[in-house]
Amino acid sequence: MKYKNIPRLYLDKGLKKNEIIEISIKDKHYLCNVMRLKEGDSFKVFNGFDGEWQAIILSSKKNTVKCYKQIKVQENFYGPSLYFSIIKSNNLKWMIEKVTELGVKKLIPVITERTNLKTINRKKILAHIKEASEVSERIELPNLQETKTLKKVIEEINLDKSTLIFCNENRDDKSLFDVFRNRFGKKISFLIGPEGGFTIKELETLKNEKNIIPVKLDERILRADTAAILAISAYKCYNLL
Repeated sequence: MKYKNIPRLYLDKGLKKNEIIEISIKDKHYLCNVMRLKEGDSFKVFNGFDGEWQAIILSSKKNTVKCYKQIKVQENFYGPSLYFSIIKSNNLKWMIEKVTELGVKKLIPVITERTNLKTINRKKILAHIKEASEVSERIELPNLQETKTLKKVIEEINLDKSTLIFCNENRDDKSLFDVFRNRFGKKISFLIGPEGGFTIKELETLKNEKNIIPVKLDERILRADTAAILAISAYKCYNLL
């Protein structure tokens, strides 16, 4: 098996040399049944704190694996935060997977006046985050925070003195790319509205905040999940320049 094709597994446990770890039945199924690994075969593990390690399947019957060599050292990770209104589950799954692959650092569900769904299935979203991180070579997982109201989001931004880019549907706003050319920093967040858009009252509140910048992403109206992926992709491109 080529090195780049070796399976990766996120484990919520400490990793160090010669550490023997018991994995879940689901993770064992993935390694042994899906990826066809056998006892003694190697794969990669990470936990978001101790870097990435090579490990081997010690016992498929006891569901145990063993770390034996560190291959990546954990480093500080900088990435944007994404405040997103809760959308339909299939679209939400796709959005979470893609922004995780693109390097989002924090994911914060937001309830607005036009948000149709008020709750999320945290267990499913965390599973999507885990799988997307495993396949994309990330060695840390995005932080999924608790659901917040729009009022609470604005309070957090002002307290943190960070920049929130509010992805608006107004064609008269500056483009996201123009904002990046003039103002770009590590403490940056994006706000994506609900499928029905923000109310007039919410728009007025957002535009009156000095740390919030309204932008347009495109000349077309984009779906919420498409807008989120485009915003994080644009950040990624400018961060690489």
